Amino acid sequence: MAIEKNSLSILISYLALMIAQMLAQKLCWGTQMLYPVLTVIGLLGALIIWKLNQKYSYQNIIEEKQSNLKKTILWGLSGALLVILGQAATLTLAHVLFHQSLISQNTNALITVFHHSPIYLLDIVIATPIVEELIFRKIFFGNLTYYFKPWIAAIISSFLFVIAHHDGHFLTYFVMGCIFEFIYYKAHDIRASMIAHAGLNLITLLLWGIH
Repeated sequence: MAIEKNSLSILISYLALMIAQMLAQKLCWGTQMLYPVLTVIGLLGALIIWKLNQKYSYQNIIEEKQSNLKKTILWGLSGALLVILGQAATLTLAHVLFHQSLISQNTNALITVFHHSPIYLLDIVIATPIVEELIFRKIFFGNLTYYFKPWIAAIISSFLFVIAHHDGHFLTYFVMGCIFEFIYYKAHDIRASMIAHAGLNLITLLLWGIH
């Protein structure tokens, strides 16, 4: 079945991408080549995963309703604003209630890397959104809607999204995951949540990383 070939090939490629990145970190650690190499690996991995998604194309329940490019772009751009507001609200809430920092460890690390190696922006804004949206939104959330109601599938997928980022800001990443799933669900096109994810990453870097 297309769904099995699609999901299995993408998951295997995702694991291979993670392994390649870990090997690159070990081999290039402490050198100026580290982040350029990671950027190339990330972009190649994203391209391969995207091509596999097209090769073993299938429509899950979410994608059965017809979408169009205008709707996809509109949901992507408005979704970027929505997820930025959600991120800001949850970070502020966690800061007030639990005295957590207003910027997550992952974001802080990415900003540091961006200052050291600006080319890594390509990985943050292009590769990461493509890979994470196909994994967490299409494969996990989309496929789980065959077995659960969408809101239950969203909770499970968002929880997995939290585990993948594991930097202590549980509420923030959980809400972000739910918003990305909402965008995908309403647009019926994974490209919409990719645009929103890319917009979030880019604006976060511009707000926090450039001064």
